[in-house]
Amino acid sequence: MTKHDKPQEFFNIFNQFPEGVCILSPEYTVIFWNRSLEHWTGIVADRIVGTDIRDRFPHFNQAKYQQRLQQIFAGGPPTIFSSQLHISIIPCQLPDGRWRVQQTTATAIPIPNQPDFYALLVIEDVTELTYRMQMYRLMRDQAWEEIRERKRIEAALRESQHFVQKITDAAPYILYIYDWQKRQILYINQQIEGMLGYSVAEVQALEDRDFLELIHPEDVVQARQHRERLANATEGEILEWEFRLKNRSGDWRWLHCREVIFQKNDSGKIQQILGTAEDISERQAALWERKQATEAIRRQIEQQRLMSVVVQHIRRSLDLQEVLTTAVTEIRTFLQADRVAICALNLLRDDRLVTSTGEVKVESVTPEWPSILSTQLTCSHWEACDFSYALQREIVREAIAIEDVSTASLPSSFQQLLASWQVQALMEVPIFQGDRLWGLLMVHQCRNQREWQPLEIELIRQVADQLAIAIQQAELYEQLQQANQELQRLAISDSLTQLANRRRFDQYFTEQWHRLTREQQPLSLILCDIDCFKPYNDTYGHVKGDWCLQQVAVAISAGAKRPADLVARYGGEEFAIVLPNTDLVGAIQVAKEIQTHIQQLQIPHANSPVSDYITLSLGVASIIPQQSLQAMSLIQQADQALYEAKDRGRDRICSFGNREKFFTLS
Repeated sequence: MTKHDKPQEFFNIFNQFPEGVCILSPEYTVIFWNRSLEHWTGIVADRIVGTDIRDRFPHFNQAKYQQRLQQIFAGGPPTIFSSQLHISIIPCQLPDGRWRVQQTTATAIPIPNQPDFYALLVIEDVTELTYRMQMYRLMRDQAWEEIRERKRIEAALRESQHFVQKITDAAPYILYIYDWQKRQILYINQQIEGMLGYSVAEVQALEDRDFLELIHPEDVVQARQHRERLANATEGEILEWEFRLKNRSGDWRWLHCREVIFQKNDSGKIQQILGTAEDISERQAALWERKQATEAIRRQIEQQRLMSVVVQHIRRSLDLQEVLTTAVTEIRTFLQADRVAICALNLLRDDRLVTSTGEVKVESVTPEWPSILSTQLTCSHWEACDFSYALQREIVREAIAIEDVSTASLPSSFQQLLASWQVQALMEVPIFQGDRLWGLLMVHQCRNQREWQPLEIELIRQVADQLAIAIQQAELYEQLQQANQELQRLAISDSLTQLANRRRFDQYFTEQWHRLTREQQPLSLILCDIDCFKPYNDTYGHVKGDWCLQQVAVAISAGAKRPADLVARYGGEEFAIVLPNTDLVGAIQVAKEIQTHIQQLQIPHANSPVSDYITLSLGVASIIPQQSLQAMSLIQQADQALYEAKDRGRDRICSFGNREKFFTLS
């Protein structure tokens, strides 16, 4: 399959067009050749699609085609190859041997996933229109000739009025003469009855206001503007306009009128208007169908673009808030809605009822309507629903589209809520995670009622499915983050005491050393050891020993109270306390508090030569870190102070460089 196969299938809708449709790639390769062109040229699509069009039609190499088509391939505005200048862009003959006269519109359409554009050539056969225009020009020239002759042979013309009437009655269009001064139709041929069902007498009896009542309401303003143009027209100037007129059956028919000043009075004012009217209803219907088809294609392209934006955000972002915000913004823009919001639900079930809480997580709303972002909502499904009609329908997966909430059969509480939000029409689509209703995608129309189209409802369903994927990804990512955080905590925690482990101590101590080196502030360290812990384990057993370590860890943590202080299990029964921004005096005070908490534990130790209870020996050191020093120097100082405390009998505090016993609890 080539990169152009899929567009070939997508553009098959153009096979229904009566116009010729050809789609070219930037390399002039024929991407699509519809059935009308097959009929006109005798070249079937299979023989020309995929070939260079210049091979069959060399005139595409001419500069006048090359320059304008290159602008289309670059995404430029539509261009028209008029029949007057180009005759035909795809030369072909009619069955009667005449060459088809063509008017071609070239439009740029995006190539999916590429920066370039296709050239969409819509080729209209205007052969009949061209010949008819020539006929109308001839008719105009003849009319002028008749006007000149009228002044000379007016009397003779009156005598031949009956003959002229026969001729005009045989014309294929309505022909009429309007008296500008009397505001009435002086003459109209018999075609009026065949086309619209009115008799000549009925039309001649119409006054201006009666005629305006027959014109479509949307065309009345245009009728008045056309009259103003006639009042300012120069002699010989032909004015054309198109409008809808109600026939006798009550149907609207499109008419194309051409009018010219037929006669002026002696004072130079308009006296009579000569006009023709052609029924173009079938042509207008074809144009409308083509417009509808083009609009459908445009909507499909916009729908694909919207889905592409949402999917791309889901693929490149794990930020659920960002994905949801993008989705509601794009949906509101695409649907031209007043508000689009997503409400997350929390359903709690028991044997009797389903209760819910909800919160509007994201929204996109136009400035003139109130915001409902962060609105907290509650609902009891067993009772009257206060916030979502979807929950009144047994939490089904179907979308809900309401054109006019004022006439819909809704719970009164829901009506009141929608009134407070100024909602006139709404659409709600549930967002499911498996069998769990995660939330609702809500689209609100506030300025008027709205008939939701099936394409729009299906689009919102598809977006909801994509959002379900995004939500699942975000939840999995959050679970992964939590697992990683737990792994990180386990990696730096001592499993027995829940204190920081040696790894975390080394990391934190190094960080504080470098920080305080820059700030030139003191860093203190306390190393402490449970006195005679091995005899304790031998006497009470390892289970009791583990319990003792846990109690001591709690007591030490109670002494180091600041958030920046770190208590770590340094190894075995030895603990370390890092005290940033703390001088020696402050560190000794922390050591005293630790010994106080240890004494309050009153953990018996029958085989301790120091005390009847568990005691600690503590070594304290403090320094202002320097770049010339190593961090290990402070650890060595605290270790020496701890050794001094043990050497002097344990159950005491010693600081580095001072062999005195600072504080002892007995």
